[in-house]
Amino acid sequence: MNWRYAHRSLLLCTLAFMVTMVARLAISPLVPAITDEFAVSNAAVGLALSIMWATYVLVQFPSGVLGDRFGERKVILTEIGLTGLSSLCIAVAPSYGVSVLFVGVLGIGAGLHYTPATTFLAKQYDDIGRTIGVHVAGSSTAGLVAPVAAAAI
Repeated sequence: MNWRYAHRSLLLCTLAFMVTMVARLAISPLVPAITDEFAVSNAAVGLALSIMWATYVLVQFPSGVLGDRFGERKVILTEIGLTGLSSLCIAVAPSYGVSVLFVGVLGIGAGLHYTPATTFLAKQYDDIGRTIGVHVAGSSTAGLVAPVAAAAI
C-alpha cells in the first residue's frame, strides 16, 4: 500500500475514532467495580454515563464550527488529548464526583472527533463514501475490543 498523506490520515483518524469509542465503551463493563469502589448505586453510575453521552451529543455541532474556524487537525488533536487525559483521570479518580467530572470531559473530547475528522478526510479523498466507511469501522471495532479489554484489565 502507498502510505501517502491521505492514507496516513485515514489510518490515524480511524485509530483515533476507535480509541475514543473504546474510552467511552470501557466504562460500562466496569460498573460493578465502580459501584464498589465509590460505594454508589448503579443509578449514580448511570447518571455519570448519561452525562458523558449528553456532553458527547451536545459537542457534535460545535465541533464542526470549531473545525471550520481553527482547522480540523487542531480539533482532532485536541480531541485526542482530552480523551486521553480524561480517561487517565477517570482511572485514578479519588471520588465519585471527580470521576463524574472527567466522564463529562470524556464526552466533550469524544464529541469533538467525528465531524471534523469526516470533513478532514473528505478533503483528502474523492471516494468519500468508502473513506467514511473505513473511518466508521474504527468505531465498530471498538465495540468488539472495549468490553473484552475492560474485563481483562
